[in-house]
Amino acid sequence: MLTVEPQVIEKYVKTGKAKLVFRDVLNHGERSVRMSEAAACAGKQNKFWEMHGILFERQDDTYNASSGVALIALAKNHASTIQGLDINAFAQCMESRATWKAIQAADAEQRGRGITSQPIFEINGTRLVGLQSLEVMSGAIDKALK
Repeated sequence: MLTVEPQVIEKYVKTGKAKLVFRDVLNHGERSVRMSEAAACAGKQNKFWEMHGILFERQDDTYNASSGVALIALAKNHASTIQGLDINAFAQCMESRATWKAIQAADAEQRGRGITSQPIFEINGTRLVGLQSLEVMSGAIDKALK
């Protein structure tokens, strides 16, 4: 999605035509959990999308982390690169697992809807599975806007 996400945001979200919502699916064990927590903790400071972008850009770092402690350290390192993010509040959020219950509930909701992997895009009832081109995304969004 990151390849077309900026274009979708520019064309549809910033113009008020569509809303982009991210929903967690915990399909990579502790790595998914900890990185979802990182995004949610950044989100508490209105920095979700910044962390989201970093996590996707640097996902190899996540796969190389071997434990929860290493994942938390990695998340803090990523957070330190986000301008305007209070790193102490972020660290406390991560260490206290303040967002864990909400993430767990979001994952359960997605699984209840038959969504067990990513990326999956839902556009006004139409479900697109896998990475999509801008043309496909635009076509689905434009159809939904009619």
